[in-house]
Amino acid sequence: LRHWHSLSNKYIPNEVEYVNSEYGKNAVRILYVRREGKVHCIKELAISVHIRLNTVCEYFIADNSKVIPTDTIKNTIEALAKCNGIRTIEEFGLDICEHFIKTFCHVVYCNAFIQEVPWQRLEKDNTPHAHAFLYSSEGIRFCEVERAQDKPPIVFSGIKNLKLMKTTQSGFQGFLKERYTTLPERIDRVLSVETLIKWCYGECLDGLDYDSIWRTAHESILDAFAGPPETGHYSPSYQKTVNCIQTYILERIPQIEEVEVILSNIHYSATNLEKLGISNDKEVRITFPWSSKLQYLLLWIAHWEEWDHLIQI
Repeated sequence: LRHWHSLSNKYIPNEVEYVNSEYGKNAVRILYVRREGKVHCIKELAISVHIRLNTVCEYFIADNSKVIPTDTIKNTIEALAKCNGIRTIEEFGLDICEHFIKTFCHVVYCNAFIQEVPWQRLEKDNTPHAHAFLYSSEGIRFCEVERAQDKPPIVFSGIKNLKLMKTTQSGFQGFLKERYTTLPERIDRVLSVETLIKWCYGECLDGLDYDSIWRTAHESILDAFAGPPETGHYSPSYQKTVNCIQTYILERIPQIEEVEVILSNIHYSATNLEKLGISNDKEVRITFPWSSKLQYLLLWIAHWEEWDHLIQI
């Protein structure tokens, strides 16, 4: 959003419009350990906090009197972790934004982006370990909290770097064909994606169980992609899979108002082994390291009152 700053015309040309003047601290790393007797709980976070002031004097007249140093921002993040604790990344993001908005009257906007390292408690023979953890590959949880002066906070949550694959129950047919089309139709193919999924909550944030919502969203993504364990379900396109993921999340989690899904396609092609005198019925496939980001699909839909109105792809 474009906004104006009230500074004397003596220093700023009348024709200049200032689009943004945010600044902050990126990638502050914290390992928070909560001790409950011999049992330890951890959260490792990467936190970026940006703020916007009601002045840009520091840029034009070298007046730093209202500038909060980025080192102070880093120290504040660490102090809030110690003083408030970290239950969920969303609540910690709300704490950070509230601190800067309420402590400094000249801070008009604060944004906190937090990623959580996916540590899971180590188990041995179904017994949870008291203080040992294993890095999980089930995606990276993140959140983004925004707050402006005199306005309620906005909270986004999401998951990224979640990689999924199914080796059948996927195809792509009936697409537009013209003189430059060489892609053959397929009724059975490998479907493999890397996902980035982000959702937004409504204005009423009181009492939200962010952990439970995130787990339900994660489970919904897996169910929408894979289908029932015994049979799966057919995906006629990446686009339909995107919409299916969104539909599952919105149907199961009424607190979520909007969902954005980005799928990056990972291609696998059957290897031609005829030159070796070997038949290959799609058992051996190859992929290429540069293929995972070439195809990009995005769809953003909102929670409507009546699902009958939802546009299906």
